[in-house]
Amino acid sequence: MTKTVRSKNRLFATAGACLAIACFAVPVQGQGIELSGGVNFAKISSSAVQDAARNVGMNFGIDFILPTGPVGLGIGLDFAKKGVEAVDDASSILVDLSYIEIPVNLRLPIVGAGPVRLNLILGPRIGINTGCEIMIDQGALEDCATSVEGFTVNNLDWSGTGGLGVSFALGGLAYAGADLTYVHGFSDVSADVAEALKNRAFTLQAHVGFDVF
Repeated sequence: MTKTVRSKNRLFATAGACLAIACFAVPVQGQGIELSGGVNFAKISSSAVQDAARNVGMNFGIDFILPTGPVGLGIGLDFAKKGVEAVDDASSILVDLSYIEIPVNLRLPIVGAGPVRLNLILGPRIGINTGCEIMIDQGALEDCATSVEGFTVNNLDWSGTGGLGVSFALGGLAYAGADLTYVHGFSDVSADVAEALKNRAFTLQAHVGFDVF
């Protein structure tokens, strides 16, 4: 009985050691500063908005990739344009939203060996609204809060991010690549509208990073 217990303990200890070695053998993620820029293909999801086109807007920012072992942790500060463009037979409406966003993303390595990194990107983000403009029937842009057809935008926008990122070593501490992510909004864009309005966006960004930590 004692031999059996000892054998099981040795087995568990060996398995634990192998697991630890396997985890720490995974190449460490990029750890430093990352500059990014690209475009949002955004839309407001609502039962009241049908057959709407995506509003194309810019997205750029800076990320700090913290050294956390094989899994990277990125904390960023982004400027993002979102909104929607809705057109029917009678009229057209363009809603242009601006946000300062703080994403917190885990970067889970899929491929990390050699000069190429391929990561799964997952995490929450919070957006702080900095502006809303509305254009009706190709007229002038107006502030959403003062326009006849406008509305008041909530200050905070909570959402989640999922996607893929690829990076290529440039030599030394520098690398470059691209990310394709989907941002799914959980909070309402406005409390003035009876139907729930939620932000949705596909984001395509190029990035340049420096492993400085």
